[in-house]
Amino acid sequence: MEIIQIPPDATRMISTSSKGDQSKWRVGDKWVKQNARGYEGQAETLASLVLSCTTLVPDAYVTYYSCLIELADEERSTGCYSHDFRGKLQEVTLERLFEANFTSTDLILDYQSLSTADKFEQVMAQIAQFTGLDVRLDIARLLAFDALILNEDRHTNNILFLYSPTQKSWQLAPIFDNGLSFLSDQKDYPLGKPLTILKRKVKAKPFNASFSKQLALYKGPAFINKKALLAKLDDTSLDFGRAKEVLLSQLRDPVFDRLFIEGEDTYD
Repeated sequence: MEIIQIPPDATRMISTSSKGDQSKWRVGDKWVKQNARGYEGQAETLASLVLSCTTLVPDAYVTYYSCLIELADEERSTGCYSHDFRGKLQEVTLERLFEANFTSTDLILDYQSLSTADKFEQVMAQIAQFTGLDVRLDIARLLAFDALILNEDRHTNNILFLYSPTQKSWQLAPIFDNGLSFLSDQKDYPLGKPLTILKRKVKAKPFNASFSKQLALYKGPAFINKKALLAKLDDTSLDFGRAKEVLLSQLRDPVFDRLFIEGEDTYD
């Protein structure tokens, strides 16, 4: 496994998730994240492998690599890294996009009289008004992917937009931050417990706590090459630990069959 050395003058930053804080560092063009609750780095890397077996172009998702992190005092820990995808573009989370327009997603997401589909449509309509983008298919596909990997951290700060000040244009950022997936939080999902029990405990975000209800929002075509994914899982030398077991369990669930492409062997 690659070792990423953290320079003595590197500033430790705190990334806040719905489950607490995670240390990360900027080293050159890399963002390095330290495991905080379990095997988030393995989960990030496995999520990348899944995305590499989809119809998405490589620029549509962030690739993560598991690594060992060596601090200046030679202390080592586990985690992952990715390359910076922002360039000169400004990042604006979904929540900040709403705040910049003097509103909040809470006004929609916390409105209990609205169905999951209604919440989704209202948020998508607001995004279109604020940015000119129609991202219904993209976000619904993201939620379908989250259901497959059991991502419990797709809050409104983990959906990102990029803004070009020079061209005054918007684009949806690549899929990123999938670490709290595959039951990676060992504090909440202890090793040794049956997966059938643990999977029922996981709650989705942001439109509904039910993964199945968010999965139902996706009406698009199949986008995951299951055959290629299984082949990559067999060929890789990476040790994904329990994360691989969770993924294989999900792949056997017929609820996801409509996401899988039939009759295709690979996707470049």
